[in-house]
Amino acid sequence: MNILLVAINAKYIHSNPAVFSLKSCAGEYEPYVKVLEFTINQQASYILRETYKSHPDVVAFSCYIWNRSMIGEVICDLHKIMPDIDVWAGGPEVSYDAFKVIEEWRLRGVMVGPGEGSFYHMISSYANGTESELPFVLDGNSAFRMTLDEIPFWYKDLKDFEHRIIYYESSRGCPFSCSYCLSSIDKTMDFRSVERVCAELDFFLKNNVPQVKFVDRTFNCKKDHAIPILRYILENDNNVTNFHFEIAADLLDEEYLFLLRQMRPGAVQLEIGVQSTNRETIEEIRRKMDFRKVSEIVREISSWNNIHIHLDLIAGLPFEDIQKFRKSFNDVYELYPEQLQLGFLKVLKGSSMAVNAPAYHLVYTSLPPYEVLSTKWMSYEDICHLKKIEEVLEIYYNSGQFRYSMSFLNLFFDTPFDLYDSLASWYEEHDLFGVQPSRVKKYEILLEFGMACIDKSGGEYRNSFNKINDSIDFQLNEGLVMMSKNNIVDRRTAMLREYIAYDLYLREHMKNRPSFLFSLESYKDMIHDILHRESESHELLPQLGGCTYRDLIKMLHVEVFEFIFDKPVSVIFSYDRRDPLTNNCMVIKI
Repeated sequence: MNILLVAINAKYIHSNPAVFSLKSCAGEYEPYVKVLEFTINQQASYILRETYKSHPDVVAFSCYIWNRSMIGEVICDLHKIMPDIDVWAGGPEVSYDAFKVIEEWRLRGVMVGPGEGSFYHMISSYANGTESELPFVLDGNSAFRMTLDEIPFWYKDLKDFEHRIIYYESSRGCPFSCSYCLSSIDKTMDFRSVERVCAELDFFLKNNVPQVKFVDRTFNCKKDHAIPILRYILENDNNVTNFHFEIAADLLDEEYLFLLRQMRPGAVQLEIGVQSTNRETIEEIRRKMDFRKVSEIVREISSWNNIHIHLDLIAGLPFEDIQKFRKSFNDVYELYPEQLQLGFLKVLKGSSMAVNAPAYHLVYTSLPPYEVLSTKWMSYEDICHLKKIEEVLEIYYNSGQFRYSMSFLNLFFDTPFDLYDSLASWYEEHDLFGVQPSRVKKYEILLEFGMACIDKSGGEYRNSFNKINDSIDFQLNEGLVMMSKNNIVDRRTAMLREYIAYDLYLREHMKNRPSFLFSLESYKDMIHDILHRESESHELLPQLGGCTYRDLIKMLHVEVFEFIFDKPVSVIFSYDRRDPLTNNCMVIKI
């Protein structure tokens, strides 16, 4: 007997915890179970060939919105070349219209809900020759249900997970009832015991796993479960592993904050689903969230500079038009998280959102991922416009490469949304969407855009600046200045060019100086003296104590800034160390 579990992931760095969890629950039949993982970037024909080469008797596919179409294509051809095998499917994308999928894909059956118990029942039936007695739908929420503590720990050998994200589940279910989410349908909450969780996290810590991503829908929904786990991570930190949690920020109290404040920079990152700050929208989607408290918590955590914060927004929710979404965007942006995800509503099968879609005039794509096209409050044109803003937001905010430049440019706009709106329009006007510019070209584009904005605004500052990092003090100097080559330029344009240089060298150790930056020729001797003194004293960078002048030239960059500080300042960019939150290099101002 040969049972094959097939997962098609969104990216190579992802793994599929579902198939490994099923395999771990095969009990005495585990030797007969094999796992194959692919990505949606691979050809369906390749997946078909690799599936065929395994010569399975039974194939089971793990189905989600991102892989449903490809799985359907593979199954269609699989029946042609292997007409005698049984094909099963499971996962959220087939759980709410199981009989329709069985007919469409000519399946032997579907595993609905939690699959571990159903899978064991299925393979034991095949092993005992009673597979003909299996129902078409195996419901994991019924007699087959297994608790999380009954599911074995499957990460015994990490060689198959090198360079990939490790996913871990300490709780299953969600106490909330958000109308767009499938987790709200099953009200059952299940928790893996704290003792088991800590023992299993210890395995990751001892193996120096780079990242463990908890898939718990709301990690901190049960305090006596979450607090001991956070305490264990704090007390057993290996200075390597990062733990990612999805949390409800407004549930964090002083005990949570006390532990989080002590975490090593980079040890923990928090994903917080804000979705909208419009009160009417929040109430309609049945989401419990106090944005005022969320804001206070996020600002406090951000002030510690040790935890990466990821905030989410969803466009296309009921009662939110483009102007109300603009406010939600600005509210969240001004918290300055490390990442701000602008997502678009997915109308999932079985969700309350799908049931209420007609009342909302909610139109969405017929094929997965069932993404919003328009609502009573947002036109398709509005959605298309926000898609463009999402693209430039990914490049110029979520990359973390343009923080100072974008903060400076924000001064010339009424709100952050207006800045990204204008940048998206610039991209459209210059046919930049769909182009993959080089890293340096992105800085050039931003400089051209910024100079046009400053000129258009008449150089007037229209927004107040909220400092997001103490490593640089923003100056708001005005007027005209004389440059080294006797050309007169607007000081604000010169400042923009320097902020872009600052951003560039924080991330990039450039071999060749980009042509769009000011020349450092007049400072050549001063830079030489700085590096020469450091090669002898190693006073500023003692960790590079064994390095010669020639070594330092290769490892450091020295830039002189004339306008963004209150006087000309030399800055050393040292690339031997990077900030675990921002990935920026170490900076020393002289």
